[in-house]
Amino acid sequence: MAKHDYPYKKSINLTAWILQFLVCFVLLGASAWLLWLADQHDYDDVLGEYHGLFTAGAGLQIAIAGSNIVMNIIEIVLIAKKQMPPALFLTSACTKTAVWGVIFILNLISVSILAVILAIILLATSLLQLIHAAIIVHRKRRGTLRGGNYTPALNPSGLEEGIHYPPAGSTEYKSPAASSQPLQYGYPMESGYAPQQQPVGSYELGNRTQHV
Repeated sequence: MAKHDYPYKKSINLTAWILQFLVCFVLLGASAWLLWLADQHDYDDVLGEYHGLFTAGAGLQIAIAGSNIVMNIIEIVLIAKKQMPPALFLTSACTKTAVWGVIFILNLISVSILAVILAIILLATSLLQLIHAAIIVHRKRRGTLRGGNYTPALNPSGLEEGIHYPPAGSTEYKSPAASSQPLQYGYPMESGYAPQQQPVGSYELGNRTQHV
């Protein structure tokens, strides 16, 4: 399985996971207690026609809190094993932010102070993870993020990077103008070569010198 060793910040994720676990366990306990109350016949007159809605709300809250706990466990396992893709982490953060955002709005409408405080904690931590995940995905798309399957290229020849070295035995033509040595008769002066002077009144034909 592919490794996804991306820079997930422990300070952000650990804070979010711990607070979400604590709040979700509180919600699970409160919902279980409410279901127990709804099942008691002594409260049938109090709940009246809202008995079914009360029970459904408590059951839905158990399902949502339980799902958040499961998602956090999956995030912890995948990040610990370096198998968490940034896209999956972003999707998980988006889902939690959207769900707790809706619940926060519903709690504001119902004017439940304790529920609003708990929803704020869950929404803030989910939003924090969402921002962190969005930054990682954005850097990955721009190619400025180190991680995943990236492996630095090795340089076994020990040559300096950034300089182009022609391959051995290259027959590439190099202009004399590119040489830093002064030239004489089209050849480097250090070579000591100078073309032979032809006698006056002669010309070269083939490999023999003809005299006029």
